Amino acid sequence: MHIITLAEPLYRAQAAVYESAGRPLQTAERRQDGALLNFLGSHMRKINPHVLEEHFLSETARIDAACENSTRRQVVICSDARPADLPYLRRGDFHPVVITVDEEVAHKRKEARGDLTLGDSAHSTENGLERIHPSTPVDNSGTLQEFATAVTALLDSVAR
Repeated sequence: MHIITLAEPLYRAQAAVYESAGRPLQTAERRQDGALLNFLGSHMRKINPHVLEEHFLSETARIDAACENSTRRQVVICSDARPADLPYLRRGDFHPVVITVDEEVAHKRKEARGDLTLGDSAHSTENGLERIHPSTPVDNSGTLQEFATAVTALLDSVAR
C-alpha cells in the first residue's frame, strides 16, 4: 500500500512560512495552520492551477517505477484530495471515498491535534464536496477505533 499526500506542496510552503517567521515547525510535526493552508491552497492554484496535479503525477510515476516488477496488486491512497482534484484523480483510476465527520467532532480533534489555526470548512478550497458521489462513504464521527475498523474493512475489500 502506498499513500500520496496530495497537499505536500502546501505543507512544504506552510513550513517555509513558519521558518521565515522565525517559528519553525518541528520536522516530524504535522500540525496544521488551517487558515494558512486555505490561503496557500487557493493562491498556489492561482499561480499554477495544476500544482497539486503535477505533484500527484510525480508521485504516481514514482510508485509505478518502484512497483514495476511486482506481481502484487498495488493499493494507492490519496489521503487529502479536495473536490477540485477529482477530475485528474479519476483519470488516474482512483475511486473517491468521502470521509464525513460531524463539524463539532472535527473541531475538537483539530484542537486536540494542536492545530495552529482551524481552516474554514466553507473556504473555496473545500467547496464541491456535495457533488461527489462516492462508491463508498465512510463516517468518522464516532470513535477513532470505529473509524479505524471501517477503514480497515474498506481497504480489505479494495485489496481483494
